[in-house]
Amino acid sequence: MKRLLLGDTRQPLLETIEGMLKHWGYRVLVSSRPEQIRVLLRETSPDLLILGAGLLVKGESSLRKSVEKLVTAGNCPLLVLREEGIEDHLTLAHDPIAVPIDLFSFFAHVQRHTERFPRKNLRLTVKLPGMFSRGAQTCLAEVLSLSIQGLMIKTSLRMEPGDALTVCVPLVGMGKELELAGRVLYGVQPSADNNYLQGVGVEFIGLSESDRDALGDFIRKRFFGDVSAEEHAPQVSPDQFEQPR
Repeated sequence: MKRLLLGDTRQPLLETIEGMLKHWGYRVLVSSRPEQIRVLLRETSPDLLILGAGLLVKGESSLRKSVEKLVTAGNCPLLVLREEGIEDHLTLAHDPIAVPIDLFSFFAHVQRHTERFPRKNLRLTVKLPGMFSRGAQTCLAEVLSLSIQGLMIKTSLRMEPGDALTVCVPLVGMGKELELAGRVLYGVQPSADNNYLQGVGVEFIGLSESDRDALGDFIRKRFFGDVSAEEHAPQVSPDQFEQPR
């Protein structure tokens, strides 16, 4: 399990990001105190640093030097959470992260720095009643995962990569249903390893801007609800994140 070191003086933001990272399966070391962060830098080997600009720009020089030494050695990448009123004059290599945070962009940054095969798109596990049409054939199917690029549906109907289809997805809680064109990317055949799941992964084609925004809005709302419902997870603060248009 990848270990991430997270530090910021803005407690609501700190708790929100901690909950997200744990939800994504990372081990997270968290602190708002520079002296404790220095200890964690010295005694642990984080795979990624996520630190507030205030800690690095206006904070103790000893912390900045410790971070610079680790990053410069190439042992750990750094994401810097921007802070209002604080100019980013850091010379060490880092990726600046705007606050409020864009959920999808932040996910891509974390994936790029921590995973050998990073995912570009945030995929949400769901259980939604859906329907798809292939030619003159229409079938009911359960939507198991959803992103702004595609979805996975559970179905016993055999399909081949490249098959065109139309999928209807209800955005439960938003009073909206999307009808989206797509094509099959891969099939999942039942086996003991996947608990005898059978279905297909579908890539959306020609997604309109309004449908993309609706999907993003739905994923944000469901994601924050899932994170805050987890046992022992801190209550997330969606206002710390960029809102859909």
